Amino acid sequence: MPADFISLTAKQKKVYTAIEAFIKAKGIPPTVREIGEMVGEKTPGAVQGILNRLEQKGVIKREIGMARSIQLIQENTNYPAPVYIPEIKKVSRRSANDLLSIYNINKYQPLSSDWVPSHESCFLVKCPDGSLKESGINYNDILVIDRNYVLNEGDILLVLYENHTLLRRYYQGSQKDYIKLKADSDLLNKEDFALEEVLIIGKLAGKFTRY
Repeated sequence: MPADFISLTAKQKKVYTAIEAFIKAKGIPPTVREIGEMVGEKTPGAVQGILNRLEQKGVIKREIGMARSIQLIQENTNYPAPVYIPEIKKVSRRSANDLLSIYNINKYQPLSSDWVPSHESCFLVKCPDGSLKESGINYNDILVIDRNYVLNEGDILLVLYENHTLLRRYYQGSQKDYIKLKADSDLLNKEDFALEEVLIIGKLAGKFTRY
């Protein structure tokens, strides 16, 4: 059966690219459970149903009764291979030095490599507050944070201050060793921070809004 990539639904493409990326990274096919974790499907039956459709469309094949038997029929040239970005649970003083610990990762999300060119230094996290709502960033939006950054005036940073995780616009401070972190609405009533007061986690590279 000829591979029929054009007819794949969005969910089928997501599962196919997850399988492809897993094989490239690990050298072995993923299990049904691992596919479910990567694409956010909670039930094995839902994953099996998608795999059945992919097999019917000729883009994968499997050996009945064998674990890790998924094989890709051919490379999918119509869609760029995704990169998988870790979505972490939280940013805190306790986790700041090891954000990508296995215990702090919810799952890996597939994103276009064209959209996130510096993917190796990026992670995803829920927006911690609504302080930049007027700028179009809402509480619980999914933020793409780049830990490999160069600071420019007006950049949006994810920072730790005391026990608070903050999203703020960065500006140079009026005093040496100070920076200004501005919000649209600031419940802390504080904009000037000594460098020793805050820990810069990374710079905002993008966001996703869930409706």
